[in-house]
Amino acid sequence: MILDITVQNFQQALLDASNTKTVVVFFHAQAVPECQTMAPILERLIGSDSQHIDLARVNVEDPQLQSLASQLALRALPALVAFKEGQPVDVLEGPQDEAAISQFLKPYQPNEAELLLDQAKQMLGMDPKSAYGLLQQARALEDSATIRLYLAECALALNKLEETKQLLASIGMADQDSQYQHIQARLKLAEEAADSPELRELEQKLAAQPDSLILKEELAVLLFQAGKQEEALQLLIEVLQKDLAFGEARKRFLDMITTMGADPIASKFRRKLYSMLY
Repeated sequence: MILDITVQNFQQALLDASNTKTVVVFFHAQAVPECQTMAPILERLIGSDSQHIDLARVNVEDPQLQSLASQLALRALPALVAFKEGQPVDVLEGPQDEAAISQFLKPYQPNEAELLLDQAKQMLGMDPKSAYGLLQQARALEDSATIRLYLAECALALNKLEETKQLLASIGMADQDSQYQHIQARLKLAEEAADSPELRELEQKLAAQPDSLILKEELAVLLFQAGKQEEALQLLIEVLQKDLAFGEARKRFLDMITTMGADPIASKFRRKLYSMLY
């Protein structure tokens, strides 16, 4: 958002707004030519629809606003003051080029991981598979609890129950917020739904006949459907290690890998198959 500060909107547009995002205040005057040079650069760098920074302009030639510049003890125009939580946190005074303005704004603008996270949030409900890919990229850049939580939510939407559980286990107590609790509750319901009598019966049969390749292949299919992708792939790898041409094990394995896309677990098992083939 880009707006002009007035006496009427000062509280809402500056002090209140800075509680939710950074507000950069541009102190300018028509009589100072450098202000006219800096203004378009600043507006372009921040943009009118930034999710992280609001740009507020203060014309110090307005008698009602001159006291604001005085309270901040500004010594030169143009001047930039960054506000967070109602308080000034950084100041840049005097004429500046684009590089200097960019450097001033950098701490308050999102990094690449945050941009990927923002994109993923918008896509999560509509296209969880694409959101999952974006979150994997974000995590490679910044392995934060926030990114892992959204990745867990996305993994759950894709029925990746094992991965969801692993991601939730990596979240410390301080970050176990309402989102964490919600995902945990949904995971429990999904696990209960996946624990079918048919699956339990096959597990018991395999326990009695641990070398049965056909039981391993059948159980792998049910495990994959139940969101236990890693267990399913491990069983199929064991089958293929014994017999690369057994039943439909190889086709099922490749179909599962394809379905999982850029999942790290899929990549791990793809490498295992390639090492067997080549």
